Amino acid sequence: MSRVPLLLVIGGPTGAGKTALAVELYRRWGWPIISADSRQVYRYLDIGTNKVSQSLQAEVPHFLIDVCFPDEVFSAGRFVSEVDRLLSLWGDMDVVQVVGGTGFYVHSLLYGLDPMPVVSQEMRSKVEAWIRAVGLQTAIRWLQEKDPLTADQIDLSNPRRLQRAIEVLWATGRPWVSFWRQRNQKRYPALVVVVSLPREDLYSSIGARTRRQVAAGWLEETQYILQQGYLPTDPALQTLGYKECLQVLDGERAIGTLIEAIAQANRKYARRQLTWWRNHPYDLWFEEEVFSVRLREVERRVLDYLE
Repeated sequence: MSRVPLLLVIGGPTGAGKTALAVELYRRWGWPIISADSRQVYRYLDIGTNKVSQSLQAEVPHFLIDVCFPDEVFSAGRFVSEVDRLLSLWGDMDVVQVVGGTGFYVHSLLYGLDPMPVVSQEMRSKVEAWIRAVGLQTAIRWLQEKDPLTADQIDLSNPRRLQRAIEVLWATGRPWVSFWRQRNQKRYPALVVVVSLPREDLYSSIGARTRRQVAAGWLEETQYILQQGYLPTDPALQTLGYKECLQVLDGERAIGTLIEAIAQANRKYARRQLTWWRNHPYDLWFEEEVFSVRLREVERRVLDYLE
């Protein structure tokens, strides 16, 4: 008879060291890793989403990476369905790691998806046309003013999430977050660990990683994706960093400004991620960069649970 594994969730802001911790735990205990990153699901987006290398994936398998093409929509519902399927196959596992910064995916997995209000195609088209007319930045500022609760909870750099939030507000007069039920009962037993860093260290890590990614060919990777026939408007390319690369390729941004533009966008994203994790239940929060302490404490908590 299969048993329900403990989900060891390792979340937190970009650049804080989630993957390093998960990889070491796999090496020591063999706990499989499921990616909870809404961008790493896309093929070809390797450098810009900071995927683990193919050689490391051969040693330490990561699941739900490279599972769809850049023009496909990948939703929280699909993520939950895919994870449920994997867990049903791993009935002999004591612990499964769920690692990534997409908090909404993790929350949906642990507590289930809420029924969302139906928005007519007419309203959807109306909102889409309005966003095109006023521009993304104006639409973001409008949502922050009219619905700050939802604006604080979603990834505003994701145009689909932004549009969805505005659609719900226009169609119902209610914030999108008001439809998110607060549940106390988890679908799976879970230990939620948030890995962060002091702000200066986090920003330094983000800057260094951005420089490495651009030097490794982020701009060229974006160009390659376009050469495969994908469009700048496809879901995968509506991603932090790739949007800035597209601006360079279109002549709208000087290449010399690319690194700082991406780093700044990542810093803003990290702040939103931290807001998300602070406002949702967690069991452990690591702020200081002491890897051995993180490793030892997570192991202790997991092994205590297994006893």
